[in-house]
Amino acid sequence: MISRVAGCCFWMHRYVERVENLARLLRVNRSFLLDVPEGVADRWFPLIIVTGEEPRFTELCLAGGFDPPRKKRASVPPRPLADLRDDGEVVEAYLTWDERSPVSLLTSLRWARENARTTREVISLEMWETLNDLWVDLGSAKARRRYASDRDLFYKRLRDGCDLFLGLSEQTLLDEEPLDFMRLGMWLERASQTARMLDVKHHTLGPSRPDHESPVELAQWSALLYSCSASEAYYKRVPSSPDGRSIAAFLLQDPALPRSVLGCLLRARSTLERIRQEGRPDLGDEPAAMLDGLLERLRARDIDAIFGESIHAELTHVIDTTTAICGAIDRAYFDPGDQSALLAS
Repeated sequence: MISRVAGCCFWMHRYVERVENLARLLRVNRSFLLDVPEGVADRWFPLIIVTGEEPRFTELCLAGGFDPPRKKRASVPPRPLADLRDDGEVVEAYLTWDERSPVSLLTSLRWARENARTTREVISLEMWETLNDLWVDLGSAKARRRYASDRDLFYKRLRDGCDLFLGLSEQTLLDEEPLDFMRLGMWLERASQTARMLDVKHHTLGPSRPDHESPVELAQWSALLYSCSASEAYYKRVPSSPDGRSIAAFLLQDPALPRSVLGCLLRARSTLERIRQEGRPDLGDEPAAMLDGLLERLRARDIDAIFGESIHAELTHVIDTTTAICGAIDRAYFDPGDQSALLAS
């Protein structure tokens, strides 16, 4: 398998997974804020922070990049930075439609489709039709009307399309090297995105204090469970009343949960080992060692110790290390290009 095709398979599933997770996060945040009084929490800017877009978003705000065009000699001043940061319409539009953002739904879906287009000989017809239909729909006037009239339905349409595409890759492709690279990209992206979702709690309500959790904090933890589609699994595993410590442990360290950080990294490590054994075992030593180190750290640390130090620091370490692992995979298996720089955020 040539490196160009392997790289496209890897990044294609990363982009699709990113679209699915961001659509999920935006939808859940809208629902969560309905029950949160004004002034209790930072409402929308935490999403900008956890997606890694704070510097670019702030620069655009200061440059008037989100202000409507003003007529000549108009005396209307630009909006203050604080107003724009807390404006849900501005943040949602930036993370959904803005082509200046490398992580927006529009940008990510465009790159997913481009990778699919260049690997048509590898992916199935059903996969291509599903992704292309999703891209065409997102660019249609109908999607804009859906976004304006029923935001939840808009995000659900994106989630469902991404889930269908990912499911079709498992159902229509041969269980060979291209599918392994797709899985590897998906698992690593999902691990990073789950860590980012967990970190929303820190940026929204501040550092966690497990022994003094307010009703709003418990609601935020429950919203995070829902954003990871883990509510039913959690209540089957933890029959007692929910609390931040047990929810964080479940989403961070439960190996049986396919969206937990540990669960995703275990599956990524297994997939990487399969790629090495079926291809060239001498390749991939660096990302394998980095994955082993991160897995050992997650398994060894107790959730009380993580909370005692800083769960935000732990999640930041997971995100940064996962990004470094993807860079090591890029160096080991793919031709260097612009995509790794685009996804470094």
